[in-house]
Amino acid sequence: MFAIPRRPLRRFAGTGAATLVFSAAVIGLAPGPASAHSLSDIVRSSEGCGWSSGTYTTQDSRSAVNRNGSRYGTVYLLWSGSYGENCVVTRKESWHGTATWTIAQLYYRSSGSGAEGVVQDEGQYGHYAATTQKTAGHCVRFYGAISSGGHGGPLASGSRDEWGNCG
Repeated sequence: MFAIPRRPLRRFAGTGAATLVFSAAVIGLAPGPASAHSLSDIVRSSEGCGWSSGTYTTQDSRSAVNRNGSRYGTVYLLWSGSYGENCVVTRKESWHGTATWTIAQLYYRSSGSGAEGVVQDEGQYGHYAATTQKTAGHCVRFYGAISSGGHGGPLASGSRDEWGNCG
């Protein structure tokens, strides 16, 4: 399955290399970054957190559950001290590999009660949604959700509504 990039693609040295990689991805010979299966793969992927060093800590995680208690995946709040960024990853466990509506949201505000901001990634994804923001000196909270059947299917979500991880 071909995934639409959520971040700008890096340029290759030659157009032949770019064409070859693009063609292989379209016909299914090479999995795209959105097919990452481990949290570490998602962290390093330019389609995920984009932290090529791969060093991070998990600050919090919540199960994405529907109102009947069925678990569809996990929502992670990650931190990279190297980048001064938080990343929220909504990683699918149910419908893994099937494109369904998936969202990751990161809310941030200055350590006081300053203005809020939010970044998000949402779309029809087979494996995960991820969003990253420089948050050093800010407090954060997060939300993630997975639909079982497109945008209108039953929804499972996980979140932390309280501000935390300030600094």
